[in-house]
Amino acid sequence: MELSVQLFTGNAVTPAQTDIQEIINKLNRIYERTEISGAYIGWNKDAEIHSIAELLKDNGTDIYLWLPVFSELSLLAEFEPLIGIDGRKIKKLYNPADEELFSFCCPANPKNIEIAIDVFEKHYENSKNYAKGMFDGIFLDKIRFPSFIGGLSTVTSCYCDYCRSHFDLPEKNELSAESMENPMGITAYEDLCYKMNPGYRKLFDYKAKAIYNSLEHLCSYFREKGLKICLDLFAPFIAFFVGQDYHRLLKLADIVKPMLYNKTNAPAGLPFEINTYTKAFDSNEENAIARKVHLLETVDYYGNFIEKEVDGIKEVIVRNGFDTKLHVGIEINYVKDIAHVTEKYIKESIASVKNADGIIASWNLSTMPLSNIECLLDELYD
Repeated sequence: MELSVQLFTGNAVTPAQTDIQEIINKLNRIYERTEISGAYIGWNKDAEIHSIAELLKDNGTDIYLWLPVFSELSLLAEFEPLIGIDGRKIKKLYNPADEELFSFCCPANPKNIEIAIDVFEKHYENSKNYAKGMFDGIFLDKIRFPSFIGGLSTVTSCYCDYCRSHFDLPEKNELSAESMENPMGITAYEDLCYKMNPGYRKLFDYKAKAIYNSLEHLCSYFREKGLKICLDLFAPFIAFFVGQDYHRLLKLADIVKPMLYNKTNAPAGLPFEINTYTKAFDSNEENAIARKVHLLETVDYYGNFIEKEVDGIKEVIVRNGFDTKLHVGIEINYVKDIAHVTEKYIKESIASVKNADGIIASWNLSTMPLSNIECLLDELYD
């Protein structure tokens, strides 16, 4: 099983407090035991990573630029906004992992694709901080609509002029709750997709089509530059709600990384995303509990759920004859109150993703305790 690592260097304009020598020591410890297939590094535009990149290159590791596409890059350029069904701009959202506000632009609008490409060329590809030819690939993150983190209003988007004129969007009366226990009328979860109320299905079909169209354009652009492509995706049962349709997206990538973060209380973390869904429709606690129970029973969350998600993705890859590699993201870092990752959890996670092609140690090498790294290596290579 291949092993890759992620290194977060800070947001677009504010570098993280990274101990370069500590990172090098951790990488060397991994190299003593195995090869590192890929290193996913980003997304601060001024990060000093030359010595890290030199070590990676000397050891034959592919370096991917970690680039958030439809969020975060707004610190470097002005994007066309995300508009809710009520015609208002979607408010900024709060990420407890870094205690910062963030926002999404409209993922469907071609103007935003061109702006993202311009940001890449100006601040990364041609930056003095990144040597020419440093990157072997691009790691596309935030390639989605927002989830339920801001409530139902963030999910019932985007209703900007472009989306209204180019897509078949449901009207508000098509999205009325069928019941507070099951407001979207979900009846089944099969083949990484939900059966549900026609209005909501129309909404999520639009999102899947919009994300695929935009990524097809982006991936074509990066492939012309000779870059490999890795997509950062939500776990399938959550990805459906943000426009990430594995059936479509798998064909675009060399590698997909489902974030199967079962200990993360922040965006993309399974506990976090489940809880935001359950609280999105009203403030009644009993209703929220009922929604949670219904969702988890529908997807059969209990038992070997992570293994079933992995197998479901592999089945789509094999059925369609895709060459895409499945490298699962599991948390190895420890972040107080956000990601309480223990050695026991790491062992359980590795056992549940044994049918994947690889593991991406997530989501930040800087905050991975050496004991967690050693546990990862022991489980994979002893």
